[in-house]
Amino acid sequence: MKALFEVWAESGVPTAISYPKSQSDAVGWSCAQFGIKGVGSRREFRTTSPTHGTIVKEIKALIARLKPVEEVRTLARETGGGASAIKPQKRIYRTQKARRVSAENDTAHYRAMLENTLTQLQETRQTLENLERDLKVERQRTADLKRENAKLEADNAHLKRLLAMRDGVLQLVD
Repeated sequence: MKALFEVWAESGVPTAISYPKSQSDAVGWSCAQFGIKGVGSRREFRTTSPTHGTIVKEIKALIARLKPVEEVRTLARETGGGASAIKPQKRIYRTQKARRVSAENDTAHYRAMLENTLTQLQETRQTLENLERDLKVERQRTADLKRENAKLEADNAHLKRLLAMRDGVLQLVD
């Protein structure tokens, strides 16, 4: 248990592993994945125990230092190193020419993406304007047809009244 906690104090506790947060939690704690079996008795797992007291004190100190891997990495970045810091990878050196060429390639790529996006925007805008114009024309045509329909219905009603005033009989006219 002590050896495992020493490793975890330096590198952080792996994700999805439950670990003891206090000395009393460590009494029954076991982890089959790492081959740890729980201590059976609180009486034996005390700092005042004559046989196991020193190891229990060390384990208690290690438990206080245990943190998840993400937290250890965050602390290492914030403090800029330290005893529990994870060492950063070495920087890969690139020449100024390589950086310039890479930047030019990126610039060309982003410029092409921008031109493509602008072309799509202009096409979409033109399509929208055409659809709005067509909609306006159709609405005008619909309004004209409604007015013409209303006029024809009025003429039809007028002719029916004239016919009814005469003799009420319809005749076929060639």
